Amino acid sequence: MILGIAYHSPLDVLALLPTNMKYSTSPRDIVDIFVSEVVVEKYNARVQLVFTSARILFKENLPIIDHGAWGKIIPLTSEILEDVLVRNSYNSVPDWAKF
Repeated sequence: MILGIAYHSPLDVLALLPTNMKYSTSPRDIVDIFVSEVVVEKYNARVQLVFTSARILFKENLPIIDHGAWGKIIPLTSEILEDVLVRNSYNSVPDWAKF
């Protein structure tokens, strides 16, 4: 499953990740979260977080977890981020967002 983050920096978001989740910037590592700046089709993680502009994420038709209605930026907290990651890791994301 792939989720986009358009308005927060990777450093801010990675600091909020739950301590029990492992992440990597390498698609070859077997982790919970793969972090990238572009959409990668093959990776060994439950979730791919793509940090790039909203324009690119909209073009890729990906859900943006820090973007709300009417262009509102949603501030991410550790609780919100954990809820999004746990909820979306159980196939509640649309099929078009999966590879």
